[in-house]
Amino acid sequence: MTKRLSIILSAGVLAAALVSSASAATPRTPYDHLLHQSPGAFYQQHGYLPINGVESFYRAKIQAANWAAQHGGAQSAPSRPQVPNPTIGANWQGVSDSTVTPPDANGAIGPSSYVEIVNVSMGIYNRSGGTISTGSLAQLTGDTGFIGDPMVLWDPHTQRFYYSMFSFDNFSFANGGVRWGFSKSSNPTAVNTSQWCTYFDTFGYPSGSIPDYPKLGQSKGFLFVGINWYQNINQLHANQSDVVWMSKPQGAGTITTCPAQSSFKGGKFANLRQQNGDQAWTPVPVIQSDPNDKTVIVTMEDIECPDICGNGTRITLHVARPNPSDPTMAQLLSPHDVTVSSFTSPPDAPQKSSANLLDTLDGRPTHAVAGLDPRFGAGAVWVSHTVQGGAGSEVRWYEIKPTPLNNPSILQSGTVNNPSLYAFNGGVSPDRTCTATQCAHGDSMVLGLTTSSSSTFATIYMVSKIGAGAQSAPVLIKASTVADANFGCSPCRWGDYAGATPDPAASLTAAHGEVWLTNQWTTGGNFFSSGDQTWNWEASP
Repeated sequence: MTKRLSIILSAGVLAAALVSSASAATPRTPYDHLLHQSPGAFYQQHGYLPINGVESFYRAKIQAANWAAQHGGAQSAPSRPQVPNPTIGANWQGVSDSTVTPPDANGAIGPSSYVEIVNVSMGIYNRSGGTISTGSLAQLTGDTGFIGDPMVLWDPHTQRFYYSMFSFDNFSFANGGVRWGFSKSSNPTAVNTSQWCTYFDTFGYPSGSIPDYPKLGQSKGFLFVGINWYQNINQLHANQSDVVWMSKPQGAGTITTCPAQSSFKGGKFANLRQQNGDQAWTPVPVIQSDPNDKTVIVTMEDIECPDICGNGTRITLHVARPNPSDPTMAQLLSPHDVTVSSFTSPPDAPQKSSANLLDTLDGRPTHAVAGLDPRFGAGAVWVSHTVQGGAGSEVRWYEIKPTPLNNPSILQSGTVNNPSLYAFNGGVSPDRTCTATQCAHGDSMVLGLTTSSSSTFATIYMVSKIGAGAQSAPVLIKASTVADANFGCSPCRWGDYAGATPDPAASLTAAHGEVWLTNQWTTGGNFFSSGDQTWNWEASP
């Protein structure tokens, strides 16, 4: 998430092993001494802020850790029907930087290249994984301030890549806002302002406030960035969740001169709510594979402790479209909930040969992709999050039908879990293939994730699901051979961004499309250096 430099971080705190709730009257957990940690200290260590406050976050983690101590590893691994496993195509190590943690790795596949973006860098690769160009986000944007939390997507409508990130003047969060931009062509070959256009807007946020956890999505006419907004770094909880928007350049041809920022319109949908009026949190706009005037933003209900310490059962869809009275402006429609199986915050994940835990987040959605599913004859939103389950944490995914707008429904859902492994940091995408003129596929998915346990190091796996068939067995992608021990520990900052996007250049006549993914692994690191690494790969369901 946020860019964090090793020179500004204090020593990582050692974490003790998970304890059972059957211990002494005043149980000790890895979080007891952190319950009253300041928001500023939490932000330096984690790079994001808990929605309901630091103490609430750690109380939820304590509750989840006690659950895992009682339930994790008690079951037998479920038997799986014989189904095809996803296959790996091109795969390679991505960009990394030893001065920051975590990498917040995500990426997007275009017709000619794969673009990976991480906390301070971008890499452009050919479709075999060969490096075309790498560079810093400062080179990409010309912004020499405090920038981070980047995302990138491929837009089939305008045939170019788009990116977003937060930007501040400095570490005091002065003059914060959202920086965004796009490639001048469908095939950028350098990470610099000669091949990318860049823009910045505060969207009315006051200096010193924090538009946290920005998530990027798009429609045919607009870009959307979801934000949890904090008035300042000392806020005990988020003030609200917003979505900022900006119009896109139209046309698929190469742009030779970047348009003036005044040629784009923009705005903000402030203080999103769920259908019943409750606060909606962590807006994640979908990445569209089928160009559409309408789009969907996914939010969740707050499940942190206290005062809730409970289970979530709702995911909310917010539909955005061009305003009928002025199509150059975006309009947000009334929200509508879908009911899902009960979920709650997960415990952090143990790892082999270390007392350091890996942060599994707090149940928030992290990634969403939309595309037509021909099996159901409807557009669908695929979204995942990490929740309590399995040995402690599991990745749960949903395919949601957003229409009719007043009555969305779950088409299917599933989990990736194991009684002996923590599963987290998931990114899911359908195999929908949309070129500039044609579309195919879309009834299958691939999901990438991280696993870890007290007897295994952090490892990247993937699963797939074809049509109405069963979910596949996990397929190994990349295994760490040491424990994470960098300056961000403990809990060690991990994930929050896991890339998964459909391939717009997959064969239209093949049985299935393809998905390209990015996830995180580690070479260990230490107090002075991050061991965070990234891995990119091509997959067929």
